[in-house]
Amino acid sequence: MDKFDRFQLLHRQFCSHRRPIALGKLADALECSERTVRRTIDQMKDYLGAPIDYFPEHKGWHYLDWHCSDGERVLFELPGLWLTGGELQSLALLLQLLGTFGSGLLNDELAVIEHNINRLLAARGISRSDFDQHVKVLPHANRYLANPVFVGVCEALLKRHKITIRYSSYNNKASHRDISPQTLVYYRENWYLDAWCHLRQDLRTFSLARIERLVPQKARAREVAPTQLKTHFAQGYGIFAGAADNRAVLRFLPVVAKEIALQQWHPAQQGRWEGDDYLLTLPYSDDRELIQDILRHIPNVVVEAPTALRSAVLARLQQGIQLYNQEV
Repeated sequence: MDKFDRFQLLHRQFCSHRRPIALGKLADALECSERTVRRTIDQMKDYLGAPIDYFPEHKGWHYLDWHCSDGERVLFELPGLWLTGGELQSLALLLQLLGTFGSGLLNDELAVIEHNINRLLAARGISRSDFDQHVKVLPHANRYLANPVFVGVCEALLKRHKITIRYSSYNNKASHRDISPQTLVYYRENWYLDAWCHLRQDLRTFSLARIERLVPQKARAREVAPTQLKTHFAQGYGIFAGAADNRAVLRFLPVVAKEIALQQWHPAQQGRWEGDDYLLTLPYSDDRELIQDILRHIPNVVVEAPTALRSAVLARLQQGIQLYNQEV
C-alpha cells in the first residue's frame, strides 16, 4: 500500500469516528505498524496541512474541529479527488467500458473525470495506457448512436419529462410518437428505452439507434408503477415484452450441454439433465429473438415444445437451405 492509499484510509477513519482513535486501532484499520501510522500522520500534516492532533484525554488521534460562522462543525477535507489505488483502477476500467457504449458517445462528457483519474494513477506509478493494452472490450453488432439522442433521452428520463420522437421501425416505417421514458436498458451491445407510448396507450420498447429526431417537452412524463413495468417487461424473452403465455422446452446435446447449463437465458428458466442431454425450459411471449438464439446452436439443439416454435425453427432452416441451394 502506498502513502496515497494510507492518506485516504486514515482520512476515512477520522471522518467515520466522532472521537479520537487510538494508534493501535488505526494500525489495525490500515493494516500496518503503529510506526507507519505515525509517519503517515506526519506526512499528512507536512504535505497537506492536515490539522491532526493527539488528544491525551482520549488517548487517540483525530482532526481538530473547524467551525463555520453559523457554528456548524466542519472537518478537514482532502484536496482534489482522492481515492485508493484499487478504486482508481476500478474507475479507469469502468471508463474504458463506458467508452465502448455507443462508439464512445460518453467520451466528451467524461473527459475531465478521465483526465483527473489518469493523473492520480500516474502519481501511483500506474499507466492508463496499460488498460488499453492489456484489457480488451470487443463490442459486437452495436449500432451507431447519436450523442444528442442519448443525452436527450437521459435528461428526459431523469427529469421525468415527455419527449416527442421521430422513430423508424425495423421495417423502415417512420412515425411520430409522444412518449414518457421509464427505463434505459443496455442489452446486447445496444441501448433501448422502455417508455409509455401515448399513441398506442401502452408500454413499448424503443431502440435509441432508431430514434431519428428528439424534441424535449415541458410536460411531465406519465408515471408507470414499478410493479407494472416489471410485469410487462420481465416476463418475455430477451428484449420482447408482454405476458409470457408460451413455454419452450429445448434439448441440448452433449456437445454444448455443459456450457448451456452454466448460462442464464431467462430469470425464470428451469434446467435438468437427462443423461448427457440438458433440457432447458423457459417462458417467452415473442419467439423472434428466441429463434435466433436457437439457430446459433444448431445442430446441437432440438425444440421439443411447443409445436409452433419447432415449426418456426424448421421453416427458418428450410429457407436457409433453399437459399444456399440456389444457383448463383
